[in-house]
Amino acid sequence: MNGFARHGIDHLSASSLNLWVAEPAVWAMERLLGFRSPPSALMVRGKAVEEGIHSGLVDPSRSIEACMATALAAFDREMALAPDDRRESERDQIPGYVEHGLAELRQYGAPTSYQDRVEIRLEGVPVPVIGFIDWRFDQHGLVLDLKTGERLPSAISLSHARQGAVYTRAHGNYAMRFAYVKPTAGKKDGRAVVVYELERVEVDRQLAALREIALRLERFLRLSADAREICGLIVPDYERFHWSNPLTRARGADVFGF
Repeated sequence: MNGFARHGIDHLSASSLNLWVAEPAVWAMERLLGFRSPPSALMVRGKAVEEGIHSGLVDPSRSIEACMATALAAFDREMALAPDDRRESERDQIPGYVEHGLAELRQYGAPTSYQDRVEIRLEGVPVPVIGFIDWRFDQHGLVLDLKTGERLPSAISLSHARQGAVYTRAHGNYAMRFAYVKPTAGKKDGRAVVVYELERVEVDRQLAALREIALRLERFLRLSADAREICGLIVPDYERFHWSNPLTRARGADVFGF
């Protein structure tokens, strides 16, 4: 029996594999023991902004203010019972994200689909890799993913490139773009949005990387069918942001013993 089957894992995702690379202890705690971390204000902010922007893409006549209201309502709904010190500060920035993101994305017209599930297979990996795209624009042969943050990156990160590679493989010859949005325009360059397209050669490179990550994870999981024993082989790095939530940190101390 392969390692994934031993632990009841029937699919992977780029985000899951990225988490395994970045902080294996959190991955093991969530995927093997079922201890899911509470949603953070940063995560919910991104999803809320996306929801507000989407409402303005499917209805070109919808006002910016109405789109902002949709995003704020989505944020409030998800964060109602979630303790996070950054809740109010992140909420305050949502209108800026929506304004700048919608101005950029409305140039593409109405999307063909939103939050579609995609699935690919990687050679030798016994379970599929799935994902959910943000938007697909068939009229442009394009898949587009939105990323929100307080700074604009100078390039697509490795973790985002792996995610985009899955989306690209699932859509044949479609181009893959990432729109990075921040809440306020820069004082020097006046930019609040930057868009990067994933190069074809990078798609192949990152799919190969995902395959290696998945294969090594599967071999690791073969070591034991006991999830607690597997966790006992991993050392958590509590300085990483994945542990910022007090509940997650407390669960980590219980699982890993310190």
